[in-house]
Amino acid sequence: MEKRESPRYAIELPVSFSGNEAAGGGLVSRLSMGGCTVGSDDPVLQGTFLVLHIQFPAQYSPLKVDLAEVRWVKGREFGLKFIRVRKEEKDRLRKLLNYLKRGAA
Repeated sequence: MEKRESPRYAIELPVSFSGNEAAGGGLVSRLSMGGCTVGSDDPVLQGTFLVLHIQFPAQYSPLKVDLAEVRWVKGREFGLKFIRVRKEEKDRLRKLLNYLKRGAA
């Protein structure tokens, strides 16, 4: 079994995604610095590259992931690895994950 580089946290955040071969929306159910799991009725294929907009809680603007790769697909869920995320977006993601980590402790 593959060891994760960073812990994933259970969460429910709306997400929209688009790429050359797929577009749609869904719900992020697990999130980490390196990727996420998405549940969606919109089909994607393993190996597809996507741009993501993850809606952060409350009034915050969506987190933009410039490039993510679909690593696996199982039913209506798929796993994404973040390939390219701007520094300011990584900082925002880190803050959210630190908040979730404190809540899980």
